[in-house]
Amino acid sequence: MISAQLQIILLITSIITLLVILNMIRKYNLELKYSLLWLFFCVVNILLAAFSDISKTIAGLLSIKQPVNAIFLLSFGFQFFLIFSLTITISRQSNKFTQLVQEVGLLKKEVEKLKDIKSTER
Repeated sequence: MISAQLQIILLITSIITLLVILNMIRKYNLELKYSLLWLFFCVVNILLAAFSDISKTIAGLLSIKQPVNAIFLLSFGFQFFLIFSLTITISRQSNKFTQLVQEVGLLKKEVEKLKDIKSTER
């Protein structure tokens, strides 16, 4: 059983997190496509905190004795998924950055080559 105090703490924390994320999206500090996971996580946490029967059911399905442990397990799984998702995004951005640096280097070399041709023609 989840204590009322823990439910209140989870609920308040989840609502504050949701408001912070929505504010960051509103101010364009966080792109919507990256914040969807956070928004989903906040809503799930709010539901779990507000309705303790959900966490009891999940704990029963996973054969976990305490519903609180089920919430922590779900949080850990979410964090793992989020880190993996962000790692993929960083990897893609790194590949794009490398490609852009190579293109700039080639263009720089071509400009220098054209300058040399132009200076030899004079």
